[in-house]
Amino acid sequence: MSESTAAQKKGLWGMSRPMLVEQSLQFSVPLLDTFFLSRISDSAASAAGAMTPVLFFCGNMLWATIFAGAGVASQRLGAGDPTRTSATIGTYMLWSVLIGLMLTGLLYWAAPGVTHLMGLPGQVQADANLYMSIMCWLMVVWAFKGIFQSILNIYGKPQWNMYANIVYFTANVLGNAIVVFGLFGFPKMGIEGVAWASVVGSSMGVVVSGLAVYLRLKLNINWTTVKQEFRKTTRSISRIAIPNMLEPLSFDINMTVLNSMAASLGTVALAAKVYTFNTFMLGLIISVALKTATEVLICQKVGANQYEQAKRQMKQSLKAALWGSGIVVCVLFAFHNPIMDMYTDNEVVMGAAMWMFLLAALSEPARTVNIIAGGVLRSTGDGFLISIVGPLFTWLVALPAAYVMTFTLGWGVYGIMASAILDEGVRAIFYWRRWQQGHWQHSHVSAREQRIVAKQVTES
Repeated sequence: MSESTAAQKKGLWGMSRPMLVEQSLQFSVPLLDTFFLSRISDSAASAAGAMTPVLFFCGNMLWATIFAGAGVASQRLGAGDPTRTSATIGTYMLWSVLIGLMLTGLLYWAAPGVTHLMGLPGQVQADANLYMSIMCWLMVVWAFKGIFQSILNIYGKPQWNMYANIVYFTANVLGNAIVVFGLFGFPKMGIEGVAWASVVGSSMGVVVSGLAVYLRLKLNINWTTVKQEFRKTTRSISRIAIPNMLEPLSFDINMTVLNSMAASLGTVALAAKVYTFNTFMLGLIISVALKTATEVLICQKVGANQYEQAKRQMKQSLKAALWGSGIVVCVLFAFHNPIMDMYTDNEVVMGAAMWMFLLAALSEPARTVNIIAGGVLRSTGDGFLISIVGPLFTWLVALPAAYVMTFTLGWGVYGIMASAILDEGVRAIFYWRRWQQGHWQHSHVSAREQRIVAKQVTES
């Protein structure tokens, strides 16, 4: 690579600062949604919380495709190949929109069957079906959001994603307040209104990021080149996307099963888990922001064969993420009672707050390692093994352990939370060892293409 890209000139802190604001706003939205839903009823909050893993399950298929495409595009840009960078963006753009449309139809059709299989109580199930009939439209919105967000990150302009999320956050909060409290003479719409506030607010954010791509980057995608490179680029993207999908999908199915376990303990247990889980999403703000910045930087370094710089970047990012997320979860634990009091006045839920928050806090360091190391391994094309071993451990060890602790040992919802510590901890050790082994130096797009060329030269 003859010169540094815009992202590399900004470095980790220059890239991550606007991303921290962006992720703060983005991860605050589920927390605020939970707050507004709890003003309606514990049933409404439980219904939305129970269906969140289902939404994330579908969303992760979409995001895996987008981030895989962005990883390949970053490697192309790092290697100094702007033409193939644009062709890669055009390719994953087409796939993302198609997948978004398919997922919207699938969610609309399948949601009632899913809520029935989960065994949700009567009113919770009815609320969940209504919620999903609207939230399914987020899949199309998320497709465009992911496309524009990834393009802005690749070209070192993450501040526009921050502006887009400010618009999203403001629209979502204002919309929720209007439909829940009936402001400005607007009728109270309950859980249906909260769902529409999410869809409309997210759409407004997408308009901002889309305009930024169009007006600021003036990205020139040559569709003739996209057509010529489509099959080859799709294969490169799929090598990253398929492993990228496996573990997040496994996680979301696992979360759905754990929510079913909590639901079988009663609405109160499910509400306690949902309130705790959504609160601790704030702990992800720093980890996800640094992960996103790190993926862009390391992919560009790897594309330029700068492996030692990539190793130093990983250590810097992981250290910053562990310190940052650690401070956040310590603050959350210290204020567990006031936080839970914002959601409910149920004495049983309030009594469980300390242990629920403590167990969630203990799983956070390992989760941070998994987010940073796992994301980088997948984006550099070395995600296949961790995407097999991780889910196998979750389903063969962690989930059975959750059942034993919850029902056999009688720990109730605490057993569900404790199983997360086991699951995240073991996977974190494996992921970090995999990074240290350095297989990612041979799995990225440029390395694969160099081996193919060398083989062709040898054969000729």
